[in-house]
Amino acid sequence: MIALAIVVRTLAVALWIGGMAALDFLDAPARFELLNRNDAVRVGQVLFERFNRVELALAVIALCAAWLARSAQWTIWLTALMLILVAVQSVYLTPAITRLAQGLDFVNRVPGDPRYDAIRPLHAAYAALEVVVFAAGVVVLAAWARGARG
Repeated sequence: MIALAIVVRTLAVALWIGGMAALDFLDAPARFELLNRNDAVRVGQVLFERFNRVELALAVIALCAAWLARSAQWTIWLTALMLILVAVQSVYLTPAITRLAQGLDFVNRVPGDPRYDAIRPLHAAYAALEVVVFAAGVVVLAAWARGARG
């Protein structure tokens, strides 16, 4: 049972972090290169809304499997923190950004529309959490790679 839990926890975090890397480093740059900004934003909203759900599922699986694998306590706590941060992104930031962006034209900006300024700090917070979750995931995977219980 422990051996299976070790595989599941590692696979869940690897898929999670790998998905983040694919979206952040491959999809987003290609989207903004190939589509006009408005279409790129709309596609991004749909992708991130869907991927947030995938992240939450993988986080719960990883956390449960890490506990069953009797992983080092600090890796369990770090995985729990990652889950909390993704929950903040999923429940608060993504919906708030999407709601504010409805009807905005990112190509021909309407001067004085306060929604542009309101989106900036939310987007910055989302990006900061994304960096923290990604870095934490790399640390957790590295620790687990060093030892079955690490």
